[in-house]
Amino acid sequence: MLILGADLATNRRRTSVKWRAFPEDVLPLWVAEMDATLPPAVVEEVHDLLTRGDTGYAWPGEYVAAFTEFAADLWDWSVDPVQCRTVTDVMVGIEEMTRILLPDGGRVIIDDPVYDAFPLHIENIRRDTARVPLTAEGRLDLHQLERAFAEARADGSPAVYWLCNPQNPTGTVPTKNELTALAEIAHRTGVRVVSDEIHAPLVDVHADFVPYLTVDPRGITATSPSKSFNLAGLKAGLVVAGEEASDALAALHPVVSYAASHVAIRAHTVAYREGRDWLEQVRAEIRDNRALLGDLLAEHLPKARWREPQATYLAWINLTHLRLGSQPARTLAKRARVALGEGANYGPSGQGYVRMNLATSPEIIREAISRIDDLVDDWQE
Repeated sequence: MLILGADLATNRRRTSVKWRAFPEDVLPLWVAEMDATLPPAVVEEVHDLLTRGDTGYAWPGEYVAAFTEFAADLWDWSVDPVQCRTVTDVMVGIEEMTRILLPDGGRVIIDDPVYDAFPLHIENIRRDTARVPLTAEGRLDLHQLERAFAEARADGSPAVYWLCNPQNPTGTVPTKNELTALAEIAHRTGVRVVSDEIHAPLVDVHADFVPYLTVDPRGITATSPSKSFNLAGLKAGLVVAGEEASDALAALHPVVSYAASHVAIRAHTVAYREGRDWLEQVRAEIRDNRALLGDLLAEHLPKARWREPQATYLAWINLTHLRLGSQPARTLAKRARVALGEGANYGPSGQGYVRMNLATSPEIIREAISRIDDLVDDWQE
């Protein structure tokens, strides 16, 4: 039975933002949440918690242990539990650690394109922003990063680079050589790296995920199973500090940990420990959906350009040659009734692109491409 097999009528009963932000005749393939049935053990755990009224304040003990076991098993990464702290979610963890690293202002450097919430969170903590374009292949441009790091540090001000590993929206996975070079540049220029690794469990079997802290003891990572197990509405995450970043971790105020949800921590713990078979199946279904999208684009939208991602369940598609205007996602939502992520929201280099969520049923993906194809045919007549 497919994890991502629910039909349109079934998914319409969902009440999350993905399915409620647009009118019912719009296919929502924009925000990064799955149309998935959850791991049975997670469902059972949450049901048991609610049945016995076990919904008090969080006790995080097993959460850290479950993560360290998962990281060792999946990535051969030995994580010291002492270097971990529970946080409300990944972006809260990134924000709070950045406040600590940049106490009196400074610059946050990000990719272009990159996760569209990054600029909003930088604005929230009132720090300056600098963008560094990725290469044409969607990979880290180490020369441009070194230049941006040096520029940010030229007057002695502190700077932080928010690494997106794996990269969102392109789905590329930095290699060990790339990350090692990045760490060397960061050390040489005095920039601290905070790595968002929320998509790490969704790296395809044909790519190797390298945790950033395995190459940089000064780094900080934020992670959570919320993305890979579709638990975004159950708020919890972890911050992990490299062995030379203990001082920054010690400065994290305990109140940041208190806000994590008890139900979330229990659900996340069970996902880490008992959700591996489910994760392997959902990764296989995402892989099949990528192949399906490739076939559909080749058949119906040959002018669309994309590179099959190595990770995530997102597709980064260049629609420039379809001549749908500077905001193709807006056009498609209005005219084709398909909601996708607007490429320009991920950075200036994303203009003309869209981000498409593939963590849904093959039926919905086929319908979305059919609607876009019909619009393009009408648009260009």
